Amino acid sequence: MSESSTPPVPSGRGCGLPYPPKVFGVGLTRTGTRSLTAALGVLGFDVVHYPVDRATYRTLLAGSARFPLLESHDGITDITVVPYYQDLDLAWPGSKFVLTVREEEGWLRSCRAHWERPLPEEAVRSEVHLELQRFLRSAVYGCHAFHAERFRGVHRRHVAGVTGYFAGREDDLLVLDVVGGEGYERLAPFLGVPVPEGPFPHVN
Repeated sequence: MSESSTPPVPSGRGCGLPYPPKVFGVGLTRTGTRSLTAALGVLGFDVVHYPVDRATYRTLLAGSARFPLLESHDGITDITVVPYYQDLDLAWPGSKFVLTVREEEGWLRSCRAHWERPLPEEAVRSEVHLELQRFLRSAVYGCHAFHAERFRGVHRRHVAGVTGYFAGREDDLLVLDVVGGEGYERLAPFLGVPVPEGPFPHVN
């Protein structure tokens, strides 16, 4: 979908949708978003975790939720879509949203370690990766460096905002604690697919 195009206006899930329902992982960094992405792949959903292409960056700069990669993929996970969950809900009616969460103190420790860890060499060499990372960290967390109390406030406001927005719409939002042990037994029924054999993936 180009940035200038108009999103399709379907009639609803199971009522003539012109596209398969999208899946968006709207959990914050270090809440199991990579594990969710891997699990969605096992369940048959081709979603992209934290895309770092130039077209996605242009879309973010434009303040648009019309990500071009959604033309060929089933969804996006991680903070790329965190600021846009309401826009995506309107642009792609019938979509599913998964809010990954975890215990707050453990999440803060994981974020601190993640922020302090050097970037991989391939990311350092990628201008768009660095630009997109700075944009998203500023947009989501209000700062680029790790700040425990700011992150704590962002975490609480984000969970409250997402759950409040989807209140009464249990078919559209799943709150999933991957780090705490929740997995396919909740995710698969939410997406209307069979529970697969094998363990839930735990990545990174």
